[in-house]
Amino acid sequence: MLYHKSDAKSFTIPGGTEGVLYPPSLKGDQSVAVISMDGHYPKEGYSRNDVCTETLYLLEGAFEIEYDGAWHTLIPGDIFMILPDHKYRTKGKGKACVFITPSWDSAQNHITLT
Repeated sequence: MLYHKSDAKSFTIPGGTEGVLYPPSLKGDQSVAVISMDGHYPKEGYSRNDVCTETLYLLEGAFEIEYDGAWHTLIPGDIFMILPDHKYRTKGKGKACVFITPSWDSAQNHITLT
């Protein structure tokens, strides 16, 4: 299955993240986003997804991810898997490809202050 960049929807998230989200697979079992970040995500607090596993593959730059209370540094070529129902936040400057299974649904994602 081929998707062109023109098939993707652009998005911007406060705190310094922008990207494109490609359409989900026909089965709805995966979607892919490419993000660029220069700042923090989320802008305040933590993100948590009820259902999706988000696997980040860092293409360029450096990200730091706080996951379950521990900080991890990513450099190009590193992969970090964020499992459902785990809180996390990221900071840094770089570009990543994010594989999301099952497909992304904003209703499943929550930002919390603690």
